[in-house]
Amino acid sequence: MSSNNNKNQAMAKDTIIYMIAKGIEGIVGVLTISAMSYIYVPEQTGRYSTINIAITTVAMVLIQWLVQSVLRYINKYELDNEQDKFFSTVFFSWFKVNIIVFLVSSFVILFLSLGAFKFITNIYPISLIVVSVIMFFTYNTSQLVIGMLAGIRKSKINLVLSVINVVGKLLSIIFLNKVFKTKIEWIFVSYIIFDFITALVGFIKLDIKKHIKWEYYDKEILNVLKIYGMPLMGNMIATSVLNKSDIYVIQYFLGEDKVGIYQTNYSIIASAFTLLAAGAMRGSYPTIVRTWSEGDEEFTKTLIGNAIRTYLLISLPAVVGVFCISDFVAKVLFEAKYFEGHSIMGFVALGMMFLGLTEYAIKPWELNARTKEIFKRSMISGILNIILNVLFIKVFGYKFAGISTFLAFFIYFILAKNGTKEHMPFNLNVKSLYKILISIFIMGVSIIFIKIFLPINIITLCLLVFIGMLVYILSLYFTGEAKNEIDIIINKLKRK
Repeated sequence: MSSNNNKNQAMAKDTIIYMIAKGIEGIVGVLTISAMSYIYVPEQTGRYSTINIAITTVAMVLIQWLVQSVLRYINKYELDNEQDKFFSTVFFSWFKVNIIVFLVSSFVILFLSLGAFKFITNIYPISLIVVSVIMFFTYNTSQLVIGMLAGIRKSKINLVLSVINVVGKLLSIIFLNKVFKTKIEWIFVSYIIFDFITALVGFIKLDIKKHIKWEYYDKEILNVLKIYGMPLMGNMIATSVLNKSDIYVIQYFLGEDKVGIYQTNYSIIASAFTLLAAGAMRGSYPTIVRTWSEGDEEFTKTLIGNAIRTYLLISLPAVVGVFCISDFVAKVLFEAKYFEGHSIMGFVALGMMFLGLTEYAIKPWELNARTKEIFKRSMISGILNIILNVLFIKVFGYKFAGISTFLAFFIYFILAKNGTKEHMPFNLNVKSLYKILISIFIMGVSIIFIKIFLPINIITLCLLVFIGMLVYILSLYFTGEAKNEIDIIINKLKRK
């Protein structure tokens, strides 16, 4: 029992640290998107979005299977005392992928620089293509390193690296565009610099050099990683389709300026919710996997149930808050040209909340290495999203894409929840959910009422967020849902 309590406490501690890190990332991410809306016109923002999405999607396909496998198996090979084999196999697999990409991209850039396919280089200059390729290398490397640090519960260094990374990128984008001519290449240069710093510091902290030798490279371990990770690669593609295909449909039917407006309003919410979900999952997942690896299935179910409750405590009020103040957010943070897209924010928030919830629903498949089941469900949802976007964006405009995102993610959640109930039922405490919903309702009514009497500016936006949080926390306390947690925090503050 003492061991289980320690695991619960460790999971709670890691979750808090990662939530702080992702909270800071989210705030800085909002400021970055806001700054970019003033630096770039919608057409430039749209062009950046299409390139950035292409880079992250390629990284998902080629590297994320490895990142996810690292998170799943790093504890297993540590328990088996096979860290040298594991790290060497991961490193050389990463190296091979990047060498292949380097050779292929070098050939393509050389071919384009000789004057071939001018219709491409007229829109995407060679300089933009070069920095995009370099960003691919630094981005995928930093993602792998961050995944390794999370897997071995190096949560504090993860917090520091996350803050340096996002703050550095924001300041660099502003600085480069002020000092030099405004162009979107500076976004990629900023990302390259700080992803490289993140990867370098991460490698040093992991002390990975002492583990890596070619003779430790193990094909059996690689096969284990492939069997688990390759179907997840398909899942990553499907999730990318769910998240990002609408950009290309909007570009085709409505043009890059509408992409810029849509993506700016979409990304400020999607980024915040992705970070929120990642923070909650990064804090809980290593403990869940370690408990499962030790053979304690019942306590694994308990840990997943606790993690779901924590996620809903944070994500549900965030969704309602977005619906309540999306107009304030867009008016205060964006240049006027981007304001019209604020109506999609609430639906994007709702969709992203269900995507985060799906991460818990699919855990039984992940723990049993049945990742093909995840791929099947995500593909169904991805195809549905594309069909809805192709049929209705031209008719109803880009705002429909926000609704289709919600519908596709909701269906993905239902498919996952129903598919895993035979292995490990989705553990949701109805009484707990009821108390959370009551607290959210009180919070939402309070925000809407107070909002009527306030002008739209940065001070009132911050005030509304603060009031919403305060009302929600007090409501949770008086309903008894979070009384124990709040009492613990108060007692710790009193001791200090």
